[in-house]
Amino acid sequence: PTVIIEAGAGTPSPTYHWLQKGIAETTKVCVYDRAGLAWSEESNLPRDSDTIAAALNTLLDKSNIKRPFVFAGHSIAGLYMRRYVDLYPEEVAGMVFLDASHPKQNQKFGVGEEHLAEQNSMVEQQVSMMKLLINLGVTEVYNPAVEFSPDVPELPELVLEQLAYVVSLKPYYDAIPIELADFEAAAKQAAGNTTLGDMPIVVISATEAIPDRIMPDYFPEDFQTIFGNLHKEIVALSTNGRHVEIDTANHMSLVANKDQVAKTLPYIREVILEAATSQDQ
Repeated sequence: PTVIIEAGAGTPSPTYHWLQKGIAETTKVCVYDRAGLAWSEESNLPRDSDTIAAALNTLLDKSNIKRPFVFAGHSIAGLYMRRYVDLYPEEVAGMVFLDASHPKQNQKFGVGEEHLAEQNSMVEQQVSMMKLLINLGVTEVYNPAVEFSPDVPELPELVLEQLAYVVSLKPYYDAIPIELADFEAAAKQAAGNTTLGDMPIVVISATEAIPDRIMPDYFPEDFQTIFGNLHKEIVALSTNGRHVEIDTANHMSLVANKDQVAKTLPYIREVILEAATSQDQ
């Protein structure tokens, strides 16, 4: 089966180069950018799970992608994938959750409306600053957005050039706040997915904290432990689920660092193989 990579919030497709390259050694893989990100035009639609799933379904139709496929989703994609399965249950044969979001994570972290408003305000400030740098032409010389993860510079030169280009586009900085602002709406819809039956799934967790996190006081000290327990809840959705921890990876290095991605590939291939076997039967 084809593998569809669903990106994390505000994350352009070049970030997933190593993941895409590794999966391509086994089967066909497709990666795309949601509305407003990278090369995709703004849709002026919400970024809830229903809208994201419907847009992807249309894209797959127009691209003549054979179903069923295997999902590989990072971060917020954990919400979108679960809703997609509910809306199009016959189209997904397996799922890989890469340090994925959980519908109830904000409640578990004790994050209320005040914290969310603070987070959104900080994101808006950063977005405004990047737009100013673009207008001044600073990003043509140095673009700090490319350095958002210490693992990104390990990407091949051509991919880095692509990444530098897409994060210098103004629409990109409009799309990011919208995705974050619609998190709770996306989560509420994803929470309706209470079972994945016997679908082969693997939930891969990063265990290291993200370096220089934007809001260090925003998360509890035991963030990684809570997140890991939420991942176990995702595993329990399927009678054929597995939980894997990569103890050398953080939230971004898990998908952007060549060595960390290499550690996830065997588990991803297991899901692909199980999905293929179930199709044959």
